[in-house]
Amino acid sequence: MAEDVNSQAAGLPILWQDTAAEEEAAMPRQFDLVITGGGPAGAIAAWHAARDGRRVALIDPDMPVPRLEGIGPRLHHWLEQVGLYDGAAMEAVRLTRISRWGGSTYGRNVETVVERTAFDRHLRGAAVAAGAELVTATAQPLPGRAVLADGTEIAGRMVFDARGRKALGRRPNAARGPATIAIAAALRLAPGTAQAAHVLPLDDGWLWLASLGDGRGWVQLTQDAADPAGRDPLARLASALAGARDHLPEVTGIDGAALVRDSSVVLPLPVADLEVIAIGDAVAGMDPLSGHGMFFATSSALAATAVRRTLEAGDDRESRDLALRFLNQRLDLLYLRQARLGRDFIRSEAARADLPFWSRRAAFPDDLPMEAAATGERIARRIVVEDGRLTEAEVLIPPHAPGGVAWVEGQPAAAVWRAMEAGAGRDELAGRFGRAGEIVAAWFAGAAPGAAPEAAPARG
Repeated sequence: MAEDVNSQAAGLPILWQDTAAEEEAAMPRQFDLVITGGGPAGAIAAWHAARDGRRVALIDPDMPVPRLEGIGPRLHHWLEQVGLYDGAAMEAVRLTRISRWGGSTYGRNVETVVERTAFDRHLRGAAVAAGAELVTATAQPLPGRAVLADGTEIAGRMVFDARGRKALGRRPNAARGPATIAIAAALRLAPGTAQAAHVLPLDDGWLWLASLGDGRGWVQLTQDAADPAGRDPLARLASALAGARDHLPEVTGIDGAALVRDSSVVLPLPVADLEVIAIGDAVAGMDPLSGHGMFFATSSALAATAVRRTLEAGDDRESRDLALRFLNQRLDLLYLRQARLGRDFIRSEAARADLPFWSRRAAFPDDLPMEAAATGERIARRIVVEDGRLTEAEVLIPPHAPGGVAWVEGQPAAAVWRAMEAGAGRDELAGRFGRAGEIVAAWFAGAAPGAAPEAAPARG
């Protein structure tokens, strides 16, 4: 079978076959956690659960779609911290990012480009090494089980849906932004082209191009789903590259067919139950203009892990209510904010404001500011993750984080703020809270130490 060959090529054990006899011998039927989808969100959720000693079934078809994607510094750092970063296994290349946006050029930031199939297989391999069972198949997640394409059911105490955009099918009433597609392809670049990632707005969309420094490149073009000229995706991509050639490395050819995927914004709906928990950035469909997709996929896996651990500690009405409120709090404070961030990037390209692609997106998801209007509230109660589980705690609400911050450098942020309100100076703050005092003071002075925000979109 092609799926078995793919698993062998990835160095992963084959734990599921198609014949009935092999099904019976392959694995037990009951798991603590069943996850459909083995991308970053599903694999990392499986890795955490297996490390917690839980019996985990991770179901993924292992159908490779060769493509490059970027991961930003936050995800890169987190992967290194937890021991999951392996540049060779991920086929990673670190690039300077050059963004031309809003009439300005930015070149201070970096991103790491990975081969997505290799990245996903590496993370699934880490989950298997931790003890998860890998099922090579497609599946439909349902309450208490997942149903494979051949009708086989795998039961689980909890079920996570990490199938990316397929998870959106569970939310037919979700509000969608303008129909948008991303067209991507491998490129041949002129000899000697330097390593870099380029972000460039166009009259009818925007593109991201990564040069690996060895003549290979990858491009992703974001445009309206419908093309007035009726061109096929490859022709649309070739036209965009030709029109932008003065600002990009020299492209000598496009290799192979174009990869086309839906990248329309889909607003989050309230989480009504915990029967199947959707995870991954695609479950809210953030505008790719905001970038950092794999970071938010990982973030959602960590949030779901906290929900799982909380319910394992006590699956009662109070714990389930806490979990539901936490997931909905996260949707409100994160995903809607990211959609507004994408909208504001669109608006910042003011020279193109009247062009159809840009004007269609300038008011979606709404006309409200990205941050809620200032209320003067600095201390609030939020549901946070402490020692891997959910709890309610006081948080500090600084200008850059409307969701609130519970701890800074291990110190309670609200306590630092109260000391500042009481008149504590820099030396006293440092003595009581260490570097946390300096960081919180800097937030309210205008910028955190070492921050270098880039007012241009990232991709990843």
